[in-house]
Formats: sequence, structure tokens, C-alpha cells
Amino acid sequence: MFKYFKPYLGKGFLAALFKMGEAFADLSLPLIMAKIIDTGVLNKDFDYILKMGSKMIGIAAIGYCCAILCNYFSCRASQEFGANLRDSIFTKIQHFSFNQLNKYSQASLITRITKDVDQITNMFLMCVRMVLRGLTTGIGAVIMAVIINPFLSIIFLVIAPLIIFLTTFYVKKSFKLYATVQKKIDGLTLILRENLSGLKVIKALSKEKVEEERFSEKSDDLQEKTIEADSLMLSKLPFITLIMNIGVVAVLWFGGLRVHYGKLQVGEVVAFINYLNMTLFSMNALSFLFTLYSRTSISYQRVKEIVDEKIEVVKECREIDENSKNIIEFDNVYFAYNGSDKYILENINLKIKRGEHIGIIGGIGSGKSTLVSLIPRFYDVSKGSIKVDGVDIRSYCGDQLRKKIGIVLQKTFLFSQSVKENIKWGDQKASEDEIKKVCEIAQGADFIDKLPQAYDTDVTKGGNNFSGGQKQRISIARTLLKKPEILIFDDSFSALDFITEYKLMKGLKDYMEKVTTITISPKISSLIRMDRIIVMDNGKIAGFDSHENLIKSCSVYKEICESQEICITGECYDEK
Repeated sequence: MFKYFKPYLGKGFLAALFKMGEAFADLSLPLIMAKIIDTGVLNKDFDYILKMGSKMIGIAAIGYCCAILCNYFSCRASQEFGANLRDSIFTKIQHFSFNQLNKYSQASLITRITKDVDQITNMFLMCVRMVLRGLTTGIGAVIMAVIINPFLSIIFLVIAPLIIFLTTFYVKKSFKLYATVQKKIDGLTLILRENLSGLKVIKALSKEKVEEERFSEKSDDLQEKTIEADSLMLSKLPFITLIMNIGVVAVLWFGGLRVHYGKLQVGEVVAFINYLNMTLFSMNALSFLFTLYSRTSISYQRVKEIVDEKIEVVKECREIDENSKNIIEFDNVYFAYNGSDKYILENINLKIKRGEHIGIIGGIGSGKSTLVSLIPRFYDVSKGSIKVDGVDIRSYCGDQLRKKIGIVLQKTFLFSQSVKENIKWGDQKASEDEIKKVCEIAQGADFIDKLPQAYDTDVTKGGNNFSGGQKQRISIARTLLKKPEILIFDDSFSALDFITEYKLMKGLKDYMEKVTTITISPKISSLIRMDRIIVMDNGKIAGFDSHENLIKSCSVYKEICESQEICITGECYDEK
């Protein structure tokens, strides 16, 4: 994590410096107290007591100021580090391929970027505040105790190894437990996310009780594991306190004997006990940090897994040939998810000409959506190559490729902004007239004008205040505003009635006349006027031709026509 903390190293250094100043102030106080007792109290010298007491107050004030400044700089450094780390992880996730996004659940990514990063940030904060003070105070207290009386310091040499052994033992025992706790949190977050997203379905099927029990089961499981882990780590505190109190008793016993025989002064015994208490505080602080470390190390591994993830979609910049005859070419393409041996697409070879209107049809799981997802490089091909404008899509850099392509996905998604702001995702510089024009083509202008605030109406989370058809039309308008060279509809008319779909397709024909379009649809009536139709069957191309020719040459296509009661002879489609 150092590279993310490096910009804030100066603030971290100042925080450490002031914390050490506070520790040194604390270390000097017992010695002054010892002098007050042994010189001022025993000799009844009030002026000396007043003088040394004033000195103690001054040193305590300096320590207080150091503590305030340390807290300020440590908070700034740790929180800015946390923000930097979160921003870096978020940016990294934005560049993940769909394959990599499928590798991690949404709940896990959310937990990692929030709770896990907070855990690491708190560890950095505690390290600056407690580790430095604990080490400085602890080591300093031992040194001062040795200076006061080397004989009594043997007690430190007995106590310290015992405490270190106990702490190490408990940390090792708790490590696996906290790893389990983090996984349980992921599971609980997943259920919570599913319930909030699918609340309408749960209510429609009257499954509230089932989901309550499911959530309670996961919550109780997390509770038990957290109690088990925390109880284990907290149970060490009484043992450490017991050992330290035995040490205090030993100091009083042996120190009292040495005072009796005149080998030690009363003030030195008091100072020695103060240094022993400082050691106790340091050990407790370091023990707490070891407890925190048990949890943070798990969070660190989870965050590091994202940080170390290599971006699959690597972009190499090359010169683009805009005059290529074929705008899209698939050359012997094979594709499998996550490097699997089972190919979803096999031996895909096709050429789509510039300005051509292509339809794609096939059964469920035949690879239609996967095929079009390869064009904007949401996934990288396993074998073969795909060319856009005569250049391998892996040779495009930055957003060069995706600026050419507009895609309306099968699952529509709207952001929690106004309708206008959602549409302007296609082009932030678009004018009011351009926005209204694309909405008219997408058959959305009528219902948008009737909204309470028309185009300024806010969209609730996920677009839940709009119907499926309305969301599809807003998504289509958003993509049209982009004015892409290649326009892909991934079953984007499924929520539209026949009349709306017909009007939309007619409007598209005029607006995007020279644009290459690819339309996936389960309905032949939506594709029958296309220049050519790709017929997918079990990840392979069963046919690629016009409707009339496919009826004659492709048995799979003929079977689909018959199942949808589309005539296979004569005129099959009438615009009227």
C-alpha cells in the first residue's frame, strides 16, 4: 500500500514526530515526580515542590499540544490515503473486462471498496497514533527503569516475553476466524442487495417471510462468528492485565525491601511503578493493534487482490483505416468465459459491410449476446480476431473503439439523475433540440412530455419509476444521441408493443441510414426487412443471408419461422 500512502508521507512523518514528542513528555514526568517526593516532600521544601510541579505542568502542556497536532496530521494522512486507495480501486474496476467483473460478486466489490479500505485506513491511523507511542513509551520506560534500578528491571525481562507469547498465540488463532467473518459479511451484503433490488418480485410471490428467515440465518451466522473471533481476542486482555499486576506486586515487594535497607528511595519506587504502568499501557496498545492486524490483514489481502488484478483488455494504439470496405470482420473466432475449455462461440467467420443492416436470431443460449459483446471488446476473444474498419480491435487505444459503437443492452439501466441527464450520457454537448429529436425517434417524446417536470423529471434508483418499455426507449434515445458508426440492439425492443416497435424501426431507418446496425431479436417479424440475418445455433453460425434465401437454405431458420407462424412462401411481411 506504500505507493498509495507516498503522497501523504510528509503529513505522516509530522504526525509521527509529534507523537514521539508526546511520548517523551510522558516519560519525563515520573522522574520529576520522583525528585519531588525524594527531595521536596522528604525535606519539606515547598519552593522546590512548586518549582518542579510547574515544570511538570509545562511538560504536560507540551505533550498535550503534541497530541493535538499528531491527531490532526494523522487523520489527514490516513483519510487522504484511504480516499486515494478507494479512487484507485474504483478506477481499476472501471477498466475490468466483463470476465473480470463476473469473477467478483457485486457485494464483494462493494465490501472491499468500503469496509475493507476503511479497515486498512484505520490500521494506518492506529499505527501512527499507537504503535509509535507504544514502542517509544514501552522501550523508553524499560530504559528509564534500568537507569533507576537494574535489579528491579529483571521483572520487565520476565513479563515482556510472556506478553509477547500470549499476543502472538491469540493473533494466530484469530486469523482464520476473521477471514471467515469477512466472507460472512460478503454473503450478508449479497442477500441485502438482492432483497432491495428484487423487492417487487418478493412481494409479488409473497416470499417476505422466507427472505426474512434467510436474512436472519445469515445475520445470526455472522453474529456467532464475530462473537467467537472477538471473544477470543478480548479474552487475552485479562491474562495480560494479570501478568502486569503481578509485576506491580513484585516491584512493591522487592522495591519495599530495598527501601527498607536504604538501597532505594521511595520516589524511585513510585517512578518505577509508573514506568511499569507505562509498559502495561504500551503492551495493551500493541496487543490491541495485533487484534486489529488480524482483521486488517484479511482486508489487505482482499484489496490487494483487486489492486494486483491485471487488466485483460490491453490497448495498443495503431493507425486506423477509415476507408475499409468491411466495417466488421470476424476471422475464425472462438470464445470461452474465464479461460474455460468449453467454447461458447466456435469458428465464427463473417463480414459485415459498411451501412448494412444485420439481424441476429437463435435459440436461448445460442451465443447471440456474447457475439455482439465481443465487438466493443467487453470480452477478448479466446482465438482468432475481430476487425473494425480493417483493424484488429485490440489495436485501438483509449475510447477510440467504443466511440464508434453504440449499444443498447438487453438489461436497461438508468442512473439516478433527470431524464435529460440520462439521455445526455450519449453526448454531453447535445442541444435541447437534438435531445428531443432522438426521443421522438425512440418513441419516448410523448410519455416524457407528460411527466411532472418533463425532461427534468428525476429517475429513481434503477429507473423504478418507469415501466420496462419506457426505460428501453430512454436507453435507445441515449444511444442514438451518440451518433455511432455501428449501432447494436441487444434484444432492445422486448418491452415494446408491435406498433411502437414498427414506428421506432421506421424512424431509425431515416435517422441512421448510413449507420451499420446489428439487431438481436427473438421475433422474425423484427428482422425480416434486414439486409441479412445471422442464425445462431449452439455457438455456431447456422446461416447468414437474407430472409428469402435463409428459408430455402437454413433448416434452423425455417424451423423458427414455422414456430412463429411466419409464412415461408410468397410475400411474408406487409408494412401495412
